[in-house]
Amino acid sequence: MTAREWLEKARREKFAIGAFNVGNLETFKAIVQAAVSQKSPVIIESSPGETAWMEAENIVDLARNYSEEYGIPILVNLDHAESLEQCIEGIKAGYDLIHFDGSKFILEDNLEIAKKVVELAHQGGLVVEGEIDHITGSSEVYTGSAQGEIAKGKFTDPNQAKEFVQSSGVDIFAAFFGNVHGVFTGGGENLRLDILEKLAESLPSIYFSLHGGSGIPDDQVQEAIKKGIVKVNVNTEIRQAFKEGLQEALDENPNEYAMYKILPEAIEEIQKIVEHKIEVFGSAGKL
Repeated sequence: MTAREWLEKARREKFAIGAFNVGNLETFKAIVQAAVSQKSPVIIESSPGETAWMEAENIVDLARNYSEEYGIPILVNLDHAESLEQCIEGIKAGYDLIHFDGSKFILEDNLEIAKKVVELAHQGGLVVEGEIDHITGSSEVYTGSAQGEIAKGKFTDPNQAKEFVQSSGVDIFAAFFGNVHGVFTGGGENLRLDILEKLAESLPSIYFSLHGGSGIPDDQVQEAIKKGIVKVNVNTEIRQAFKEGLQEALDENPNEYAMYKILPEAIEEIQKIVEHKIEVFGSAGKL
């Protein structure tokens, strides 16, 4: 099945596909193992920093290799690409989904580039995601509540979103409705589901993604899926699990220098996170 077919299946059956960021081979292995265990499709994705670190073609090749080896669908998404050049790199490398994040541009420039990305990507049958309102925060662990970070952004206006989607031709829309990047130790990550509901009413044929999936209470994520979310991005919780798992393994094995003997503990911690997310998103057993 293609990326579009999987998104359509998710919308029809009211589940979401987890989009998990990879910054190293260990994270890749953990996500794949979780998908195999849960019999679930997954989206592997790379932000600009991760793409530069692992290189686009390597990410695609690893995904294809794992997909063939384990017989599971692994889609590949270029996450938060901020220029036409980055999007072209992802298209050429063979990504299945291209997310152009033009939210830092003025709307006219955002739209102009988005149209070009859509034209190029659609020629190859790829799916394009667009964004107009900058989703605040970053993939870090913050102290305190998320409310201050949420206040820095502007919630997506359904009318403006409709104009952008119809003019650009994007397939997926990344809305800002209380979802922020990062994990906040004080909580406060509360979704404005009423905004999402209005967006879904304005754009009944578009697919919606939820960015900043780390730290949002499970019940809120599930309600968002009921209202139209078909893709949920998760990054910070994965990075946190890797760092903490690796640190624990290093502390327990101070004289070990063969990293492949230590890294499985970090992989296991990431896998637990991904398996839980897959259960929450409702994609388990969908193969």
